[in-house]
Amino acid sequence: MDRTVDILLVDDRPDGLVALEAVLAAPHLNLVKANSGFEALEELEDHDFAVILLDVQMPGIDGFETARRIKMMEKYRYVPIIFVTAINKDEEYVYRGYTYGAVDYVFKPFDARILRSKVSIFVDLHRKNRQLEEQSEALRESERRERYLRLAELEVESLKRYRNLADSIPHVVWRAKPDGTMDYFNRVWIEETGLTEEASLGNGWQSAFDPEDLRLMLKRWVKALDTGDKFEAEARIMMKDGSWRWHWIQGVAERRMNTDVIAWLGTCTDIDERKRAGEALLEAQQVAEAANQAKTSFLANMSHEIRTPLNSILGFTELMMMPDLSGADRFSSLVTVKRNGQQLLKIIDEILDISKVEANRLEVEAIEVDLRQMFAELQSNFELQARDKGLRFLIACQNGIPSRVMTDPTRMKQILHNLVGNAIKFTAEGEVEVRVQWQPGHDGKGKLQCFVRDTGVGIDAESAAKLFQPFTQADSSTTRKYGGTGLGLALARKLARALGGDVLLDSSHKAGGSVFRVDLAVDVIPYSGFWEYSDRVDPKESGIEKTDRAQRLFGIKVLVVDDACDNRTLMSRFLTGAGAEVACAEHGREGVDKALAGSFDVILMDIQMPILDGYAATQELRNNGYDRPIIALTAHALKEERERSLSAGCDDHLTKPIDRNTLITQVLKCSSRVVPQPMLALVAQGATVEH
Repeated sequence: MDRTVDILLVDDRPDGLVALEAVLAAPHLNLVKANSGFEALEELEDHDFAVILLDVQMPGIDGFETARRIKMMEKYRYVPIIFVTAINKDEEYVYRGYTYGAVDYVFKPFDARILRSKVSIFVDLHRKNRQLEEQSEALRESERRERYLRLAELEVESLKRYRNLADSIPHVVWRAKPDGTMDYFNRVWIEETGLTEEASLGNGWQSAFDPEDLRLMLKRWVKALDTGDKFEAEARIMMKDGSWRWHWIQGVAERRMNTDVIAWLGTCTDIDERKRAGEALLEAQQVAEAANQAKTSFLANMSHEIRTPLNSILGFTELMMMPDLSGADRFSSLVTVKRNGQQLLKIIDEILDISKVEANRLEVEAIEVDLRQMFAELQSNFELQARDKGLRFLIACQNGIPSRVMTDPTRMKQILHNLVGNAIKFTAEGEVEVRVQWQPGHDGKGKLQCFVRDTGVGIDAESAAKLFQPFTQADSSTTRKYGGTGLGLALARKLARALGGDVLLDSSHKAGGSVFRVDLAVDVIPYSGFWEYSDRVDPKESGIEKTDRAQRLFGIKVLVVDDACDNRTLMSRFLTGAGAEVACAEHGREGVDKALAGSFDVILMDIQMPILDGYAATQELRNNGYDRPIIALTAHALKEERERSLSAGCDDHLTKPIDRNTLITQVLKCSSRVVPQPMLALVAQGATVEH
């Protein structure tokens, strides 16, 4: 079993030590606690710490001074130190910590999973280093025992039995004259290399060695001949089947009366498996370190990307609480809050999508898609954004495009939005153009190609090589200047490949713009016809712009079941603003009782609630014969959550955060099961509906 690994926790506050111990406690970890920097220094001699978690602000000597003294000790020069602090997050303050030897900062209150993950990486590295040291020592001891035994046997045996003994050893055994020329090889050398003894004597043996390894080995051999010291080297020797195997070559001087060298005796030990295992272990360690560095970089970048819109949301919300704020400024602040909230939601969706792709859990569907409408929506969504930057945004067809095809519209929109959004973001002047062309295939199949061209910053060849890797951008300055998670292009390519296509960088020139190509395999709907994008779609006709009539839900009764007060208030205001009558319940038990006692057209059922969750509440209602529509509300965005809601008896599933128009439209749609269509028409005109 693995030995426990020591971790030093330093904090002058007992509650701080308790919190760290609660997060990191594990059977394989020995958590050593210290209440001050002086206590921490006293513990160093008695332990072999894998990582040190060090509070900054402490009496006596603070964390910075403690870290400096630790790093002065040879034993702990390279031991990672993580500062755990609740004080200043200023960059200059953080940089000061790094100058004292910190490898990371964790700010209180900390995320337990992140802290545990960071510590586990250093624990794993410590274990591997310890294993390497133990294996190396065991190997050295084994080699020492083997060498001494062999020399003792050779000294005892007579010259007549020397060859028989040498032939019985499962290693190559050789003997050289005082000048270094070989005069004997045992049977193992001949069997392994295929060289005869005659061909190997003198300097003939050198033909079996790798030329580069031989050059380095001969330098050591010549030096050993001059000094009479022990000779050791590693080299690759060619076997008779043409393969190369690593060997450990050793030689010692045989002396007369402990003075003159009369011969050299040595061995060649096959260490190929050990050598390759060591290389594999080193490579794995380097991969782990690179992964840790990439993870740390990604977390830092993701923290920046999440905190940026969050800062705007909180800041402008605080502005709106100022009593002297004008109506125009208040409305402008609301627009900013909504825009940053949508950006935050986009980041979360990208993280979820790339996680599903990496776990091979991404599911795509094939449904009928109106391409005319989709490209009209694309034009509508990005035209204003481009105009705000002074750019022209164009969509053009190079040939006739099928009006209707079978594909996954959500994923197709995601791909195009990522590429067009990137093009606009990285273009300061000029234009962004989407050129669409159709390549027909057989049996109603074909390839839809979209070329997204911009006149932006462009990409050099070196940066293009890592363009589609997750969590990366062309260079670090890109992140600082333009922002972004580095997930967009990687996600777009993976989604396109899931749809039977791909995303490629067609061409790019530094400071000269780029062209990205999207290939999508689709099935054409028979008799749907073809169209040119010059036939512009009326937004009202395509459903892009829909009027939000104030009284669309007039006369419709809705029960909102949600344990979060803010969510109940928000849903109620959305619905009453559209004319609905709204009642609320704080948990599933209360929701079931109100639903069975009342007369509601639609129930909005939150899933995760105390006492009785949404699944159980829905099932209980259905078991009691309740047949009115129930719409599930949840913050879980995975597809399986929707399927679970429908299996529990819900009629539909909405994911938080919920758009007001989407909520109203869905409630109106579900209520049509209860309120007849002609009556709904009267409701829309303002008539009262009696239940």
